[in-house]
Amino acid sequence: MEIEIRRADTHDIEGMSVVVDSAWRENYRHFFTEEKISAYTGDRRRKSFAKLLNDGRDIFVLLNNGVITAVSACAECEESPFEDYAEIIQLYVLPECQRKGFGKELLSHTLEKLREKGFKGSVLSTAEKNENARRFYEKFGFAEHSSKEYDGVVYITYMIDF
Repeated sequence: MEIEIRRADTHDIEGMSVVVDSAWRENYRHFFTEEKISAYTGDRRRKSFAKLLNDGRDIFVLLNNGVITAVSACAECEESPFEDYAEIIQLYVLPECQRKGFGKELLSHTLEKLREKGFKGSVLSTAEKNENARRFYEKFGFAEHSSKEYDGVVYITYMIDF
């Protein structure tokens, strides 16, 4: 097994989209409708990654034997009270590669890069019903900060200080 983590570029859009679309279909199928999942996957996902890259967002890919297996995307958080924090917009691992340490490797790398940029900490949100992700973030040291409802789903915001 050969692991590489690097910044993403436009050549990675399709591979990143496969990771996120697969994760959405597997991880969210119990609490999102197929219609909702379809609305956020496919071409919409590819356009989203193209825009994030074009806007200069930090996107990292973890490759396992040359195949994109996990992706993270982050940006400066613009919401109060998180000034000087980075927001992890996305952190996904291919479903068949989950629970093998890839998410931990990529999240560690992402947080280290954010520390190097001078952020005070990081925030991220996940669906309240996404219990596996919540346990993962909590084990990693993220603490629950707040919750909000969006489009009929309750999201929990987590934060970690550096």
